[in-house]
Amino acid sequence: MAVEEMVVEQDKAFHVETHGIDIIPENQRHGSPKDLFWVWIAGNLTFGEFVIGDLFIQMGLSLWEALAIDLFCAVAYVILGWMSLAGPKAGTATLTISRAIFGIKGNRLPALFSWIDTVGWEAVNTVLTVFALVELFGLIGLPHQGVGVTIAALVISLLLTYIVPILGHQTVVVMQRILAYGLALLSLGLFFVVLPHVPWNFAASAHPWAANNTLTFIFGLSVGLMSTVLSWTNYGSDYSRYLPKNVSAKAVVGYTWLGSGIAAIVMLGLGSIVGTLVNSQAYAANPVTAIVKILPGWYDIPFLVVVIAGLVTGNYLNSYSSSMSFLAMGAKIHRLASALLDSGIAVAITLYALFLAPAFLTFFQNFLDLAVLVIGPWTGMFLAHYFAAKGEYDAPSLVMESPESRYWFQGGTNWPAIIIFLVSAFMAFWFVDSTLWVSPVSKNLLGGMDLSAFVGPILGFVLYWQWYQTRLSTHHVSIEPWAAIKEEGEA
Repeated sequence: MAVEEMVVEQDKAFHVETHGIDIIPENQRHGSPKDLFWVWIAGNLTFGEFVIGDLFIQMGLSLWEALAIDLFCAVAYVILGWMSLAGPKAGTATLTISRAIFGIKGNRLPALFSWIDTVGWEAVNTVLTVFALVELFGLIGLPHQGVGVTIAALVISLLLTYIVPILGHQTVVVMQRILAYGLALLSLGLFFVVLPHVPWNFAASAHPWAANNTLTFIFGLSVGLMSTVLSWTNYGSDYSRYLPKNVSAKAVVGYTWLGSGIAAIVMLGLGSIVGTLVNSQAYAANPVTAIVKILPGWYDIPFLVVVIAGLVTGNYLNSYSSSMSFLAMGAKIHRLASALLDSGIAVAITLYALFLAPAFLTFFQNFLDLAVLVIGPWTGMFLAHYFAAKGEYDAPSLVMESPESRYWFQGGTNWPAIIIFLVSAFMAFWFVDSTLWVSPVSKNLLGGMDLSAFVGPILGFVLYWQWYQTRLSTHHVSIEPWAAIKEEGEA
């Protein structure tokens, strides 16, 4: 066997991945941008997006207004495509690449926020998987009440969720492709089940969440961005980093956008349509049970399979990227150990929510929804750096934790970038209207709108772009690889 063939097998499906956030060597790069299509279509055919689609109806919007927001969110997934471009260029994970922005040590702050976000949603999805499994037990005639049943459902959920991401990147890619087919068929089946009953002229009976219908529609656009693409941007390059460095940028963006966008329009659209048919109070109490009640009996089990499989595929990405963010914080452990530790923390949160404080789950979801306050500005800064630096990274410097790194800045931290990050997050904070926090700006000046999903990313992008361009012009900073600059200087 050739040497190149031997090293490629280090990222082989159903074998433990050996790489963590280290740079993937060129002779170990493999796959094609088409793989990203399956990763993201399966990752977004989830019940979470279904619930978001219904939320637009609960906000007091008509069906056509909700569907327009669904389309907007699907188009916005091009941002995830752009976030995936850095992976092949740098050959490492998303939160490691952002060391080029914040510095080797300074990057620990956004990496920490990313880890809290990913491990948090990992735990939430596990709890929801347990609920759906218990519901399924009842439909197929098995016991579905009591602590023992919940524990059994939890064990099944853990086995379904964690074996794949613990094995690593290529196992995730292959399983996402396999599950995408089944999820797509079952989701389309649900569409045809509810289609004959859709009230296309549905006008919301609920009061608009903002001062009037127009402001509520804009509010919905912001909520849509927060709940869809901005909840995935810190994952993008984790799944593209094994692609060859010279891969087509258009293909990377296109397949990522196509997979996530198709899934978004299907699941968000279904959520909005079903939102016109279910009882809003029952849906708020338990969305799974509320939907089961409006479906024909023969489709109850397929629907629950969609819910469970979608939560599991979403958690493949949550769990894998969570371990990547954990390593980017500077943890000196193997990727496998990181994945196991990360899974253990998620399980601890799950047990707390299931058995000690059930109301904690609602609070925790609301808390995680506020993650856009930091993920949004970070996303804007990440894209600004990528485009300003023309996609060039000094890959060895990204994993070199010493002053020799090009990205060491001042003592390991790029303080201007940290300030831009915190200022952008702080400004976004004043445009929030959420369950946990309503800013006086939103309440008194914006008619109750939440614009944080726009303010944070745009401000982060603009401020960092301006700082970077000023640095280029005043310090003559080159975007060429650091090794080449050093060699030229020594010559």
